[in-house]
Amino acid sequence: RTAYGGWIGVPMKKKFKFLIILCLLALFFSVSACSKKNGEGQQDTGAALEEKAESKSEDTKEEETVDDSLFKKTVVKIGKEEVSYSEAMIYFQYIKDKYETYFGDQIWDYEFEGQTFGEMAKQEIMDMIAQTKIAGAQAENYNIEITEEDEAQIRENAQKLMDNITQEDKDRFGLTQEIVEKFYRDNMLYEKVYDASTMNVDTDVSDEEAKQITIDQIFISAAKTDTDGKKIAISGEEKEKAYKKAKELLKEAKKADNFYKFAEANTQDSRVEYTFGRGDMDEAVEDAAFALKTGEISNIVETEDGYYILYCVSDYNEDATLEKKEEIIAERQNNTFKKLYTQWASDTKVSVNEKIWDELKLENDSKDNTEETTE
Repeated sequence: RTAYGGWIGVPMKKKFKFLIILCLLALFFSVSACSKKNGEGQQDTGAALEEKAESKSEDTKEEETVDDSLFKKTVVKIGKEEVSYSEAMIYFQYIKDKYETYFGDQIWDYEFEGQTFGEMAKQEIMDMIAQTKIAGAQAENYNIEITEEDEAQIRENAQKLMDNITQEDKDRFGLTQEIVEKFYRDNMLYEKVYDASTMNVDTDVSDEEAKQITIDQIFISAAKTDTDGKKIAISGEEKEKAYKKAKELLKEAKKADNFYKFAEANTQDSRVEYTFGRGDMDEAVEDAAFALKTGEISNIVETEDGYYILYCVSDYNEDATLEKKEEIIAERQNNTFKKLYTQWASDTKVSVNEKIWDELKLENDSKDNTEETTE
């Protein structure tokens, strides 16, 4: 059985999780508390930084660092547990590098449905923190403990991370060995609770339910799209022409020594080979594909999009079927855990320090780390 850890909605194979976190957190430590006034009388976070900045010249403003008093301030309280600014920064870095690895640091300014991606990612961070703490709080109910062996692994992982963080970043965010160990310990508790709470999930998955087959195909399009990507009707003559081409290709395909190479040279799809199960493809294609035995070629299969010629590479892909079984089990575990988590969350009070939270931003590395505003 492959156990899946990860935060709600972000399932991840456990054996990769700590390695991924280690790599992600070691880079891109550039989330900042942005200086701005946030109400009369406020002397912490942004306002405090602004007052300091005003007493310095323009040449020294860019060297400003976060006030030490900010590090221990509570960003969010979840049940009885308080999450400090420094601890929250670890979660920010996880998300920051997770997305920048794929999309670059420009992703944070991208707007979607009235919000920037950075604003949406902040909510994901809050969800991660809450979910980790809420689930971890259930450890006692499942008789879960962190063993000496676990603590040794936590210390090792934390030390590796600390060794990869510059002193400047440690000073900037108040990151210590103790805080990083806490992050790893919480993550380990989360995974242990996940495993314990889902250990009785039914792991019996039939071959029929998980069966995967591998097909090579030739596709001839019988559809068009407009400039907006919407399908538009084609003439009967054009459709007949497409069908005629498919018939000719079927005759040649039956004589071809290598179906894959022949398909690669003649298909109008970007791919030739597909591995799939029931419910993954167009119903007509599935029915024809699952009726084939290894080495057989189908007749022409018609769909709304065009015509298919299928060649069965494997009528039972054993490796893919085993992977599918693991996916099905993981989905059952996730569904079970989500139901439990929903109940735990409903019984847990979450309070956010909006003054600090509102000033934390995910932004492009090319921007200044702080933004000064004056009235």
